[in-house]
Amino acid sequence: MKSKISIYIVFVTIFLSSCGNDFLTLTPKDTVTESGFFITEEDANSALAGVYATLQDEAAFANVRNAADIEWAITGDLYEMDRSANRIELHSLRLPANNTILRDVYSRAYIGISRANVVLERIPQMNIDQAVKDLILGQALFIRGLYYYNLVHFFGGVPLVTTELTASDDLQIPRATADEIWDQVEKDFLAAADMLPEAWVNDADLGRATRTAAWGFLVKAYLWREKWDDAITYSERIINTGRHALIQTGFRDIFREENENNEEILFSTQFSTQTGEQNNLVARTAPRGAPSFYTGPSAWSNFVPNHQLVDAFEVNKDNSIRDDRYSVIMGPGEIHPENGYQLPEVPPAGMTRTGYIVTKYWYMPPVQGSGINAPILRYSEILLNYAEALNEKGQSQKAMELVNQIRLRAKLDTKPVTLSKSQVLDAIFDERRLEFIWEPTGSFNDLNRRGRFLDFIKKNRPDYGELEVDKKPWLHTTPILFPIPTDAWTKNKALEQNPHYTF
Repeated sequence: MKSKISIYIVFVTIFLSSCGNDFLTLTPKDTVTESGFFITEEDANSALAGVYATLQDEAAFANVRNAADIEWAITGDLYEMDRSANRIELHSLRLPANNTILRDVYSRAYIGISRANVVLERIPQMNIDQAVKDLILGQALFIRGLYYYNLVHFFGGVPLVTTELTASDDLQIPRATADEIWDQVEKDFLAAADMLPEAWVNDADLGRATRTAAWGFLVKAYLWREKWDDAITYSERIINTGRHALIQTGFRDIFREENENNEEILFSTQFSTQTGEQNNLVARTAPRGAPSFYTGPSAWSNFVPNHQLVDAFEVNKDNSIRDDRYSVIMGPGEIHPENGYQLPEVPPAGMTRTGYIVTKYWYMPPVQGSGINAPILRYSEILLNYAEALNEKGQSQKAMELVNQIRLRAKLDTKPVTLSKSQVLDAIFDERRLEFIWEPTGSFNDLNRRGRFLDFIKKNRPDYGELEVDKKPWLHTTPILFPIPTDAWTKNKALEQNPHYTF
C-alpha cells in the first residue's frame, strides 16, 4: 500500500478552540496561548494537517453523507436500509430545515473553512521558507474552495467568511449571493493551482491536493456556471499534463486499498488503519448478516443498489451484464471476486431489500476500521466534464470520442460519434450514472445543475407517485436548493431562508 498523508496531529489548545464544532460560535482565542504556536515549520504543517482532517468526517468528504445519503439515495439509485427518519426526510424529498444530515453537512463545511482561514492568515506571517509557505497556502485554499463548492451547490448563497474570526467580530453574518460564493470558489481554486505541484515527489505526500485537482474542481464550477470555454481550457490543461489516465486492468482495480492514489485519482480523502485515521466506509457496504470470516466484525450494507440502477447496465444476448462497472455490485447467487463470499439466491431482507449490494469498497476482511480512501475526483469525470463542455460548444463528435473512451474501459461497444447534441448529452449522463455509483458526483449534483433531476426521478423511481412532487414547490426551483439548516439560523439570525422553506 502506498504511503498517505499523515493526518493525525496533536493540536495546541488555541487551534482547536479557534475551529470549534459550530459555525459562528467559535470560542474566543487566548492570545497568550497563541504566542506558542505558528512559529516553526512543524507548527505550520500541523495546522495544515488539521485542515485535511476535517475531510474525514462522514458529513464532509468521506462518501457517506455527500455521496450516499444525498447524491445517490435522493435519486433512488441507492436504497437506504435503515430507514432512519433523517434519511427518509431526504429521500422522500421533504427536505425540512431541521434535517440533521443537512445540518451536519453545512456545519462541517464551516469547520473546514474556519480551519483553512486560520492557516491562510497565520502562515504568511511566519518566518519560514517562502516555498514551504506557498505549498501550505495552496493546500488550504484548495480545501476551502472544496467546502464552498459543496455549500453553494447544495444551499446557494451562504455566509462568505474568508478571514479568521475572533471574539470581537460580528458573528451575525448575512448570506452572500450564490454568484459571490461561486466567484470565491473560482478564486480559491485558481490561486491554489498556482501554488500546488502537478504531483508530489515523496511517497509520504501522496494524496495531497495537486494542481490538476484544483483545475478539476475549477472545471466543475465552470460547468455549474455554464462557462463552457473555461471548462474546455482547464480540462485540456489537465489532460495535457499527462499525469492521469484511465485504469485499464479492470474497474475494481481503481478502488483497491493497495492501489490507492493511482493515476486515475485526482483527489481522494485519505484514510489509514492507524487509530483515528480509519473509516467505516467498507463496513457500510459489506452485507449485514454475512459470516464474519468474509466481513470482519462489522457489516451493515447501509445503502444497496435499486433494481432500476442494475437494469440500466447493458447486457449480453443471454441477459448477463457485460458492463465491467457492474463488477462493484453483487446480485443474488453471485460470488465476490476476491474473498469468495456468495450472496444467497434469495438474500434476506435484513441484508438487502433489493437483492443487491455494492462492493466498491469491500474487498477483504476485516472491514471495521478500514484504511481505504474515499475517491472524490477521478480522471473519468474529467473526460466526461470535458465532453459536456465540448458538446455545448458544437463539438459533439469530439465529445462522443471522449464518452467512448469511458465505454471502452467498461468493455462496451462504442456509440456513434454522429449523435445529435441532445443525444450526446444523454450519453454523457448515462455514463455518469454507471461510472460513479456511491461517489460524490454523477447523480443528484449533475442532474440538478442541468435541470434534469425531476425528469430523471419521474422515469426511474418506482415510487415517484408517492413523492407528490407537484406539492413540493422547493423542487421546482432552478437549481433545486436545500434549506438553510435551522441550527445555523439559531446561531446566526442574519440568515434568510431559501424560497419555499421555513426555519
